[in-house]
Amino acid sequence: MYGRQIGHNRQVGQEGGDIIDISLLGLIGALVMYGVSVSPSLLARSWQWHAVASGVLTAAGYILGLTLQRLYAIVVSRLGVQITAPPTVALAFRVILFFGFYLWLIRWLIHSYRERRRADVLVGMSGENLGQYLLGTAGAFVLTLVLLAIASGLQWIGRALVVFFSQWLHYVVALSITLALLVIIVYGLTSQVIIKLGINFFTRHARRMNNRTAKGIVQAQVKERSGSPSSYSSWESVGGQGRVFLGRGPSRADIEAVAGCAAQEPIRVYAGMPAEGQSLQSAADLVVRELHRSGAFERAVILIATSTGSGWVDEWQVQPLEYLTLGNCATASMQYSFVPSSINFLTDLDISEEAAVILFETIRRAVDELPEESRPALFVCGESLGAYASQHVFSGIVDVLNRTDGALWVGTPAFTPMHAELTQVRHRGSPQVAPVVANGRHVRFVNVPENLWADVYGRELGRWNFPRIVYAQHPSDPVVWWNSQLAWNKPDWISERVDGDVSPQMVYTRLATYIQVLVDMPVAGTAPGGHGHTYHEELIPLWEAILGLRKNSEHMGSRFGLDSTWIQADTLGRIGQAISDNLANRDVKGRARPRTSVAGPRCKFLVH
Repeated sequence: MYGRQIGHNRQVGQEGGDIIDISLLGLIGALVMYGVSVSPSLLARSWQWHAVASGVLTAAGYILGLTLQRLYAIVVSRLGVQITAPPTVALAFRVILFFGFYLWLIRWLIHSYRERRRADVLVGMSGENLGQYLLGTAGAFVLTLVLLAIASGLQWIGRALVVFFSQWLHYVVALSITLALLVIIVYGLTSQVIIKLGINFFTRHARRMNNRTAKGIVQAQVKERSGSPSSYSSWESVGGQGRVFLGRGPSRADIEAVAGCAAQEPIRVYAGMPAEGQSLQSAADLVVRELHRSGAFERAVILIATSTGSGWVDEWQVQPLEYLTLGNCATASMQYSFVPSSINFLTDLDISEEAAVILFETIRRAVDELPEESRPALFVCGESLGAYASQHVFSGIVDVLNRTDGALWVGTPAFTPMHAELTQVRHRGSPQVAPVVANGRHVRFVNVPENLWADVYGRELGRWNFPRIVYAQHPSDPVVWWNSQLAWNKPDWISERVDGDVSPQMVYTRLATYIQVLVDMPVAGTAPGGHGHTYHEELIPLWEAILGLRKNSEHMGSRFGLDSTWIQADTLGRIGQAISDNLANRDVKGRARPRTSVAGPRCKFLVH
């Protein structure tokens, strides 16, 4: 029955020729989606990611055009209508339609290429040259053919199954069973074969990397570091990213060289993946033991830095605090996984949430056991998945204010509930890229450090009370904007014309924008500082504001047992250079960094 129906549909309109045939409409759909795929997005792409995005969308466009044509054929067949024309008229219609569309497409592609080049400049990336663009187009063509071949194979299987089941069942029932089986087949191939194989591959690679020590990283010898000879945590147990975290960072001498006065050795505490038979709670307990051993509870500030999926802790979030407090601080973190955050997102977000809650609650209890007058200030921070997990600790922003002394969350993923809720309740007229919530009384969203004191339109914000919460997010950071809703609903940030690093020529197209921003994510971390998912020197003034050290160049007095009188006009710039040198494993003169203290003028330490 099914086969006879198909044959009947193909006969419709053959006399005199169809005005529109299947291949033509599918080709138009494919070319339209290709044109959309190469329009400006958030970040510059390599030719490989150009091929992926354009290949997927071009295939989707062809299938959409093909589907529309088949629906047309069915409707015409049901109505008993034949749309015909003389062969010359039909041919002329096709030629005019094709070449008219072709000329429009060429103009659109040239315009898109120029605008993409301009968009690349906005984010400080080189992007594709003409040769790479053509290579990406060729790759997209190949991927399109592969995807269409797969779709054709699934279609052939579907037709065969419908014919088979139609021998015993009604056509509608047979079709329903076939669709269900195809869904199972596609799901099985993608989630259980392709994705699982990919996850297993990356997991094995991540496991090997977790057992390695990065180049230039050596075991810390000072008692203020976990993994040192005096630590309860062995150097081997803290994992690859733990060794990076403990082997980097400024020494007391580094801080004194920048500040020009005496400092303390900053404390860094880290627990690696729990050993077999142990739990996340045992790792958190080890962190607290390390905090006690190193004297962290006698410092002015304790920072809980929630790591990403691999256990990585961003130095640009930690080192500014160490410099600004003159080492009078301790940073605590622990590893809950060794795979990248993207793999955790696909497999198990719960582990990141659980680890963040356990670590915070364990340290919070330890702080609360101290006499109130001698408790250190407690801050939290995180980037990307770390920001998501860190915010999961709290029931809402009021809980954050009640249980911490401040927070810095960087590049928060769009699917983070607290971030989404605060964005939703922003002031009318406040843009999604930099919301203003409650006139900035406690929470401030910043694209650039200037947004600490005024919104993106230059309007001064009101009084900023403590505790202070800062969300750092770039308009060009796809991690902040990509979510499932982007596939069908146009977000506000697309149409907001706020001065920044996003091209005003970026337009929203259902599904296409979703794919474009998704493909932007793998390259987000390769953007220069200040763009994409790369946050560097700009975090220094954010920490300065959270600590309440200065407003612009004006000293605000002591806060949290800290003194800001040593900070000069060029101090933040020198801190930024010192951090860059540290990450490059050199001192300001290009030499290996010393681990000895240098006496200097005394600065005040006001301890609780």
